[in-house]
Amino acid sequence: MQVTQRRNATISASNRSAVSNGSRILDGIDGRSASARRFRDICRSYEAEAGGTITEVERDLIRQAAGLTLRAEQLQAAIVRGEEVDSDQLIRLSSTAKRILGAISDKADKRKVPAASLKDYLAAKASAGQAA
Repeated sequence: MQVTQRRNATISASNRSAVSNGSRILDGIDGRSASARRFRDICRSYEAEAGGTITEVERDLIRQAAGLTLRAEQLQAAIVRGEEVDSDQLIRLSSTAKRILGAISDKADKRKVPAASLKDYLAAKASAGQAA
């Protein structure tokens, strides 16, 4: 007969990995290079666009999209410098990033509370005026 054990202890914030607690963007990356700073900026922008408080799954999707976006930017810079670039790779990167960002946007839209319509606002104002 197997005995199941309950875990009563909570995991402290200091007992998490540096990536999980937000002090590092990726494992083994110190974050001081230009690419690392750009990656971090893209992640922050995508997180803000998603609505601030995001789930761990969304954070992972954002990192994936940021990595793809960063690589696509690097390929675009190579095109501008006149270097030979694999167009198929750039197209695949851009398409994959777009799909991931679409999934993040869909999840964020489901969390957002819909704004009141003008009709609802005017009705609320009218009822508040009659109550006073």
